[in-house]
Amino acid sequence: MNKQPRIPDPETSKRLLANLRRTRMEVQEVNLELGEINTLLAEQLRLQRLNRVRRSLNSSTAEL
Repeated sequence: MNKQPRIPDPETSKRLLANLRRTRMEVQEVNLELGEINTLLAEQLRLQRLNRVRRSLNSSTAEL
């Protein structure tokens, strides 16, 4: 009752390797998309901070 892991036949190995490569590429694609989303969000935050500073400057100038 000794269950040794068996080595898959060459055809199965090729199929599994192709699946792993495809999965790796899909993960890489998602990672790049997340990087793009992160960049867009960072730009939005930068613009919000810039607008907040400008509003603050405008309101302080109006008080003078």
